[in-house]
Amino acid sequence: MNKNGFFILLVTFLLLGCEEDELVYDNKSDNKILYGKVLEKRNQGMTLELTGESKEKYSDIISISVPDENMMEFIKEGQHLSLWYDFIRESNPPSTRALKVKIIPTES
Repeated sequence: MNKNGFFILLVTFLLLGCEEDELVYDNKSDNKILYGKVLEKRNQGMTLELTGESKEKYSDIISISVPDENMMEFIKEGQHLSLWYDFIRESNPPSTRALKVKIIPTES
């Protein structure tokens, strides 16, 4: 009986260690999205003029750092973006770090 209990306990611990990667929190929440227009593009970031709800919630302008060079490759001044971020740092202007950037196509 003692061997069966040990076996059940061992199998339980092994199954608890098997989790899917999808369940891991990736810091990209649908509640943490900024919308804005690129005012200035820099080597590792940009300045955004916030639009819509983002402007009402935070400020007119925000400084964005972008640690991934590939994210900055297709971004141009004047484009409208959706931007997932980690948290807003209180500064003048406020600043944050981009986790994901999506270019919003404009109608011509």
